[in-house]
Amino acid sequence: MKTGSTEKSAGRAEGKMENRGDYDPSSPTFRLENSPFYLMAHADFKYHEDMDKVLHKHGVSKPIYRVMTVLRERQPASIGAIAEAALTKRSTISRIIDRMVEQGLVTTEPNPEDNRITEVTLTAAGQQTLRKLTPIVGRQFTRAMDGVSNRDIAHLLRTLQRISANLSKLPIE
Repeated sequence: MKTGSTEKSAGRAEGKMENRGDYDPSSPTFRLENSPFYLMAHADFKYHEDMDKVLHKHGVSKPIYRVMTVLRERQPASIGAIAEAALTKRSTISRIIDRMVEQGLVTTEPNPEDNRITEVTLTAAGQQTLRKLTPIVGRQFTRAMDGVSNRDIAHLLRTLQRISANLSKLPIE
């Protein structure tokens, strides 16, 4: 049985807030449990916390899996393009790529038109590892989206894209 405050929070979380200030950290009515950014961070943390455990069982780290998913969509890819798509610093991606080369998951070679650019490609072993992990990650997605309609997922994606575009504008200061 829910307590009064739990019912109030649940009602607010279900979109019954009418005051935008309830979401705004500068408002006196703001509460952390109603912060979109806190809730996004919390969901992301839980998703990746579980993923880390599962991937570790298969000998792959989250950063390596992230690079593999970028390469699944486009390869060969430059280290810079991978860093941008993976939302990770270029120097960090370079170290991850070095580990992946040692593990036989990727190969690297200079770009034929500009040898300052290193291009990365999944090896057969990297593709096999990705094929093995993709259904596992799919189950995590299914678990996370249980009870969320396709319409709600599409709306969430549009909203997150809008927020990302807003935050890509000039900084507040």
